Amino acid sequence: MKINPSTQTTRSVARRRAEGPDKSPSESFAPGERVDKLISDLRSGKIKYAPEIQARVRQQELTLSDFPCQKYILKAGETGNLPTEIVAKGEKSKFKGATTVDSNLTTRENIKDLEKRNEAIADSINALYAQKTESLMVLLEGDNAAGKDGMVKHVFTINPMTTNGQIAFKGANEEERKHEPNWRIMKNLAGPGQIMFHNRSHYGDVVFAAKTPEDKAKRLADIKELEYGLTMGLPMTPEGHIALPDKKGNVDPSAVQRPPMRFIKVLLGVSQEEQALRLAERLENDAKVYKVTAADLEGHPKHGEVQTNFAEAMAAGSTDFAPTYYLPNDNKVTGWRKLAEIADRVLENMAPEPPGNKDGMSLADRQAAAKQLREEAEKKLR
Repeated sequence: MKINPSTQTTRSVARRRAEGPDKSPSESFAPGERVDKLISDLRSGKIKYAPEIQARVRQQELTLSDFPCQKYILKAGETGNLPTEIVAKGEKSKFKGATTVDSNLTTRENIKDLEKRNEAIADSINALYAQKTESLMVLLEGDNAAGKDGMVKHVFTINPMTTNGQIAFKGANEEERKHEPNWRIMKNLAGPGQIMFHNRSHYGDVVFAAKTPEDKAKRLADIKELEYGLTMGLPMTPEGHIALPDKKGNVDPSAVQRPPMRFIKVLLGVSQEEQALRLAERLENDAKVYKVTAADLEGHPKHGEVQTNFAEAMAAGSTDFAPTYYLPNDNKVTGWRKLAEIADRVLENMAPEPPGNKDGMSLADRQAAAKQLREEAEKKLR
């Protein structure tokens, strides 16, 4: 594994500070304990940054109160029947909010609500971009044909300037394998005020790349560190770890500090029967057949296992500052509306507002200038 020497130095400092000076290698913390202690030290002020760095850090931490639609939030210990629970019409759900086939709203009502929220989301994203003090990451996970691409298409109307786009992560390529898993996440983040979409991202690493319980625990710990650091707007190393300060409060020059970010992490669930129908449709449609591979068909019999693994990984990674939402998506219109509700209300909580006039013009002066411009234009158009 190739790591920039300066990055290695920053990470070594991070590990020493997180584990404490009196810990011998044999007594070092487990990955999850290390990250929890690191976060605790940051919260308590034991780790201090220089004032110019601290001024750009989120001043008040996010809590679950900042994430509306809590009935959809996935928590550890609730994954027993949840991942594959698709409720047939007339039957009752074992999990509040998990009903997909039978919805409280008609299809027309779902579409009407979706359209209203589409407009509100677009307005909020434009304001977020103008404000540039926070960014938004929408992370969509799920098995094949869960509807991840459709969620982006039908929920978000995006001005190209307001987004850094969408990336669908696959297995790590040759360049990515030279780095730690968080490296490729750091290479694909939203810019200031932007929204970014990750299609099967770092939790896919836990499900497919991590082979042992120890590997999974380490990957989940590194994800928690990544999400906390980005959420708070802390300086981050290129490899995706929190860059910790030296005695003067400064960090290595290779570290990058972005505006605080908010995550909307969503696990989409579909029943095995619905997945089969969607795969069959793709096979028969020349315009969609590119979406199906032999691996997709071979993996279909293991759909329940894959979905459960995703649910367990994302439940373990569901935190107060970056919770995981679970949305059954057999009924796509219902799923779109639910994600639109979540995104709309999270953006509302973020309360983005475009900045005022840069020259400090009063409303009366702006109205007078606008009137003059309008009158001049109308004279020429007559």
